[in-house]
Amino acid sequence: MPNPSEFGPIVHFEATSPPPVPHGIIPGILCNYAEAVAESIQVPFELPLINALGAVAACAQRKFVVWVHEQYAEPVNIFALAVLPPGERKSAVKDACRFPLLQWEKEEQQKASVALRQAHCERQVQEEAQKALLQSVRSFKSTEERHEIAKKLSVLKAEQAALPVAPRLLADDATLEALAALMAEQNQRIAMLEAEGGFFDTLAGRYSNGVPNLDAVLKSWSGEAVRIDRRHAEPVLLDNPALTLILTAQPDILSGIAEYRSFRGRGMLGRLLFFLPQSRVGLRNTDIRPAPDFLMQDYAQMLMNILNMSWRQGADGEFIPYSLKLDEEARLAWRQFASETELALAEGQSLADMRDWGGKLPGQALRIAGLYHLSLHSRPQEYAIAASTMQSVLNLARILTEHAKAAYGLMGADDALSCARAIIRLLLREPQEQFTARAVFERLKGRWKKMAPINAGLAVLEEREFIAPLVDDRVGKRKPRNLYAVNPALYRECHL
Repeated sequence: MPNPSEFGPIVHFEATSPPPVPHGIIPGILCNYAEAVAESIQVPFELPLINALGAVAACAQRKFVVWVHEQYAEPVNIFALAVLPPGERKSAVKDACRFPLLQWEKEEQQKASVALRQAHCERQVQEEAQKALLQSVRSFKSTEERHEIAKKLSVLKAEQAALPVAPRLLADDATLEALAALMAEQNQRIAMLEAEGGFFDTLAGRYSNGVPNLDAVLKSWSGEAVRIDRRHAEPVLLDNPALTLILTAQPDILSGIAEYRSFRGRGMLGRLLFFLPQSRVGLRNTDIRPAPDFLMQDYAQMLMNILNMSWRQGADGEFIPYSLKLDEEARLAWRQFASETELALAEGQSLADMRDWGGKLPGQALRIAGLYHLSLHSRPQEYAIAASTMQSVLNLARILTEHAKAAYGLMGADDALSCARAIIRLLLREPQEQFTARAVFERLKGRWKKMAPINAGLAVLEEREFIAPLVDDRVGKRKPRNLYAVNPALYRECHL
C-alpha cells in the first residue's frame, strides 16, 4: 500500500462562484426589506430575497396569473433552492420573512376559534359514529341492511368534509399525501419556506420505500389536476393546485439530488430557481441593528394587502385568478429575452446541457415579474407590469442563469466528474484505507448500472491524487481485483 508520502497533493474540484445578486436590483419594498434583513442578520442578500419572494408567492398563488396572451399565462408560485454551508443563520432569515404569514394564520384562527372548536368536537363525534357504524356491519346479514349502513356512513363523511378547518398558508416537512390533503383543505394552495432540504428526501422516497414520488409536486408547480388515491381515506382531488417551495439547504443537497436521476428526468430540477450565494462567515459585522420597524411594517402590510384582497369569482362560484398583463414595452423586452434563451438552448450553446431548466426560464421570469409587480401596487390588477419592472427582472434572470449553471456543474453534468464526486462522498461517509472498484459499484449501482462509468470516475480520482491503484496480493487462481488505496489527505481536507 502506498505511504502517505508517496501521494501527491490532492487536486480539488474547482469551486464555483456565480456572480452575486446586486442589492436593489429591483426597486421597492421587497428588495429594501431583503437588504435590511441581510444586514441585520449578516447573511448574503440572496437569502432573504428568495424567502421574501416566496412569502409573496404564498399569498398570491392561485389568486393571480401573469397573462401574456389568450393561450399563455403563468401562475405566480415558484420553486427555489438556496444553498449555503452550516452556520449561515438560515432559520433566522426564514423567520424574518415569513412572520407576517404566521401572524395572519394566528389571527384568522383566533377569529374562527369558536367555530373551529365546535368543528373539532363534531369531527370527533362523527369519527366515533363512523366506527360504530362500521362495527355494526358485522351483525347484519342482508344486502339491504349493509346498503343502508353505507348510505349513513356516506352522509357522515360528507358532513365531516364540510366542517371548517384552521386557515393555513404554510406547511412544514410532510409526506406528499399529507401535503396534498392540506392543499385540498386550503383552497388548493400551500407554501413551504424551510431552512433545511429534508423535503427532497421525501420526494426521493423516504416514505415510499425509496421510490421517488414527484407527480403531485410537479403538477402543483404548473397547476395541473392531481388525483391521489388513499387506501383508508377518500381520494384527494385537486383541479388547479398551487405549491410554493422555498428551501435553504447545505451544499451536499446538490450532491444528493444528483443521485436521483428521476429528479432531472421528470423535470424537478428544471422547475427550481437556484441561488448559490457567497458566504459572509468570517466577514460578518458584530455591531448590527435589527431591520427598521417601518420596513417590517411596510413589508407585512404589503403581504396583508394581497391576502385581504377578495377572490374573483365566476358565475358558477369558482375562483378565477386576476390577470396581470404586460405593457407593450415589457412584452417586447420579454419576447426578446425568450428569443435569446431559445437560441442558447441550441446544440453547442450555453444552455444546451440544461435544456430542462433553460426551457422554463422565460416563464420563470414572468412569475418573478408578477411577484414584484404585486409588491409595488395596492391594486396590482389595475396596472400593467411596467417595462422597468420587467427589465430589472430579466437582469435578475440572467444572473440566476449563472447560478443554475453552477448548480448543474456541482450536480455533475459530466458523468465521470459526477461519479468521482459520488465516490468521494461514499469514502467520507464510510472511511477506509483501501477499497475495490467492485465494492464501489455495489454501493452506487442504483445510479450507475455498469462498471464503465465507475471506472471513469475512479480514473478522475486517480488523476487528482485522491486514490492510487494497488496490486492485488491474493494468491491462487482467483480473479484479480481492481484495488485502490485512499490518500489520507482526503479525510483531512474534505468534508461532507
